[in-house]
Formats: sequence, structure tokens, C-alpha cells
Amino acid sequence: MSVRLYKCKNCDSPLPPEISKKLEFNFCPTCGNLYPQTVLYIDNYFRIIQLSKELENIKKLLLKSEMNAAVREAIIKFETVVRNKSGLIDNMGSGLMADAFSFKADQKTKEIFEQPKIKLNDLSNISKRNEQEGFKLMTMGFMQGIRNIYMHTEGADRLYYALQIITLIDLFLKQIKGGSIASCGDGIANLAK
Repeated sequence: MSVRLYKCKNCDSPLPPEISKKLEFNFCPTCGNLYPQTVLYIDNYFRIIQLSKELENIKKLLLKSEMNAAVREAIIKFETVVRNKSGLIDNMGSGLMADAFSFKADQKTKEIFEQPKIKLNDLSNISKRNEQEGFKLMTMGFMQGIRNIYMHTEGADRLYYALQIITLIDLFLKQIKGGSIASCGDGIANLAK
């Protein structure tokens, strides 16, 4: 272990001895900024998951220890992408997600008579329709719960929450861009676009 990677480069405070033995920390207890080693881990994690290009600025905020700002910006980015792609410019929150991803099918013939504004796949079988419906419900819940907390209060200024929320938004963006799970790779080529 390199001690300099666990020394705060922002306030230059020494690593408390009780923490240095356990190595159970991510940020400086004096100023609250991420330690350089943590920044490296997070940067590598984002490389592994191939973070969407739309979230590059969010990554920079997070690596500067601005957890809540990173989460808020990621939420705004996701909501903006859905608005623009669906054409539902005046909608927001869970209503936007419901309107953007909903479809209607005849119960008897299973024929779709109202297409969603944003299709994750071709909706040609039950698995693909379940993916579309499940995605709609997940994003509605996300907007109702997490979005509203971070947009209307200070939110939880915790690194693990920020990483998990940004990862979830990254998954949402990848699915919207053609990364349908139910299509077993049909849309994976679209992710690079």
C-alpha cells in the first residue's frame, strides 16, 4: 500500500492511525474529499461498466467528491434524454416515464395497437413485452422515489448511493440506446453509437 494514495491531496491531513490499520475508508475524515486511491477505483469501475458517454461530466463531478451534484446531474441527464427521444418535452418525473414507455396490446390477439414512444425492443414476444413494461415501472419508481428526493431535498451525500444511482441511470441509458436484455444481444451493436 502506498501511503500517498491514502493521504488527502486537498487538505494534506494525515491518515488517522485507527483507520490506516483497517483501510475501511473512501474519503478524508477532515475535509470529506475522496482519497486518490478511491478515485482510481471509481475510475476503473466506470471503465469496466463502460459508462455511457452522456455521463462523462457526471463522472468528473463524482471524482471531485461532489456526490449529490453528480447524482442530480445524472438524473437531469436521464430525464432530458427521455424527453428528447420521446418528444414529450413538457412531461417530467414518473408521468414522463409512463407516457414514454407505455404500450397497449389487444388481450385476445396480443396485437399491439398503440406503440410506446420509446421502444426498447420489437415487442414481438412476452419476454420483450415484459422488459418494456418492467422498464416503464422501474423508471417510474426511480423518478417517484430517488429523483424526487434528490431534486427536492439535499439527498444522501454518500458515495455508495451516488455510485449505485449513477450505475442504474447508466443501465437505463444503455437500454434506451438499444441494449435490450430480452433481445439477447440484438441491440448491443447500438451501444457504441
